[in-house]
Amino acid sequence: MFENEMWLLLLTVGPIVLAGVIAFALLTRRRKGPAEQREQDAATRKLYR
Repeated sequence: MFENEMWLLLLTVGPIVLAGVIAFALLTRRRKGPAEQREQDAATRKLYR
């Protein structure tokens, strides 16, 4: 009986936790400003010349 309850818990809580972690990562990731983006693009072009 305990195995069934454990699977139920795993299958209900697992996706909720996973969705929470993905949402947190998407909401807190840092976006580059225009100057940083230009600097990165210039460094990439220099690297691949």
